[in-house]
Amino acid sequence: MLDTEAYKSKIIKVTKVFLIGGIVGQTLGYLMMGFVPAFAADPVAAKFFRGEYQVPFYVSMVYLSSFFILTTVTPIAIIIWYNNKKKKLFLLGAIIAVGLMSVSLSRGPAFSGVVLAIAIIMSFKNRWTFAFLIIFLVSIYLLSSIFYFVIGVRDFDQVSSNFKDDHLFWRVASAGSIDIQDQLTFMDFFAKNPIWTYGRTVLGGLVPSHYAWNPAVYTLRVTNPGEDITTLISGGKRLASPIWGYVSFQWIGVVVFCFLSGFLKGLFLKFTKYWIYKSQSILIATVIIVINISVFSALSEFFILSIYALPPVIVLMFYAFRVKVN
Repeated sequence: MLDTEAYKSKIIKVTKVFLIGGIVGQTLGYLMMGFVPAFAADPVAAKFFRGEYQVPFYVSMVYLSSFFILTTVTPIAIIIWYNNKKKKLFLLGAIIAVGLMSVSLSRGPAFSGVVLAIAIIMSFKNRWTFAFLIIFLVSIYLLSSIFYFVIGVRDFDQVSSNFKDDHLFWRVASAGSIDIQDQLTFMDFFAKNPIWTYGRTVLGGLVPSHYAWNPAVYTLRVTNPGEDITTLISGGKRLASPIWGYVSFQWIGVVVFCFLSGFLKGLFLKFTKYWIYKSQSILIATVIIVINISVFSALSEFFILSIYALPPVIVLMFYAFRVKVN
């Protein structure tokens, strides 16, 4: 088994390889696609590979695999630089990675690594940074909500006019995340024409292409009956665990899915906390937290497993073979 310092050295080497590899792969992906979503004539269609922006499966695999490799290693790269300011390659790589991911128009994955790294750094300081951390997180979520409007993908005229004009900012912010509205819309369509999954969406996300029981494809099928989902400019609806349980096995599914998801989250969180306290190193703690987010959280949300969770798992295997921390 490696001692702590040797393991930290290993983390740095592995991160360097995957950071550079992810940047090269993401750049190659854009070149193979022939467009960048943020600069396309129809950015939203380009983001979801719809219409003229459809690409071969192997191209999307290069692009998306590289994307999720970068989401995995970016926070680790930032912490490496934070520990040793001389390692500017990791800071530069993290900046390039965030830039490459942000022009894909995937807000959450693009910026979550930066948010996570800052949160970890602040948590290792003193309790006075907690208040600033809360303000920072709220600000980040507000920025994420208005992201599409800031870069011009959406126009202010597209915002619902149900609010007063003097509340424009809050109208724009609320229009940036419509999960609750989407869930209500989904249940309305489902009530009219129920399509029971019987658990087939649990593994449906692991099947490539537009598989009928892929969770994203399934939600579009329900809310757009009779339409060709490959023409719809959407990545599907984000549903909560009780809804997935209900559409799978009715009310018994609600109980089972919620219980099992909560039990797994608690179990994985206990394991994560144990190793974080034992590590006594911000860098090792970051790797453990990334493993929790990228692997454990995905397993606890088993009802929306995705084939694109595999690249982070493969990457983290190169970190996780060494468990014992001296």
